[in-house]
Amino acid sequence: MIEVEIKVRISDPAIIRKKFEENKSIYKVSLLHEDTYFNMPKGLRDFKETDEALRLRKSIEFNKIKEANKQIINYYITYKGKKLDNSTKTREEIDIKIEDIERMKILLKELGFQEILTVKKERELYEFEFKTYHIEALIDYLPILDQYYIEIECLLNTSQNIEASKEVLFDFLSLFGIKKEESIRKSYLELIADNLKTI
Repeated sequence: MIEVEIKVRISDPAIIRKKFEENKSIYKVSLLHEDTYFNMPKGLRDFKETDEALRLRKSIEFNKIKEANKQIINYYITYKGKKLDNSTKTREEIDIKIEDIERMKILLKELGFQEILTVKKERELYEFEFKTYHIEALIDYLPILDQYYIEIECLLNTSQNIEASKEVLFDFLSLFGIKKEESIRKSYLELIADNLKTI
């Protein structure tokens, strides 16, 4: 699958939630994500240089409106290919649900994969129907950066409609007063790595 994704930094999530509601959003679920990133074994290609990513994710799902104490936990291994354009985070993504994240972590380390960093995110997932597109929008908070973001995305089977999909997503963001030039291409891993360099 090709994930067409745009990320922007926001200052006030309450304002965005209100605007989402005004534009007929559907709140789906809240999420706590703990993402551990790996690089290839030494001597092989470097994901930092090739703009790829390999991630193990622990995902805790709950409904903040009702049954907030009822949680569902899932685990995933995800490969992300290099970004396919210069203005968004669009890339190939292969996402596989797994049963045992700790044994998968041991397996990767036995094969020589290098554990890089763990990123924690607090997220709220919303859905929209816009111009015949099904759009998912996430309001994210990263404690390590003390910063809020929005990520919006749609999924494609092939790369043929990437440009058209990007324009639809930028049009969608304009509903909330967000401009195309506010798009951030760096992943959360890259943003955190940049922040750690300045500490």
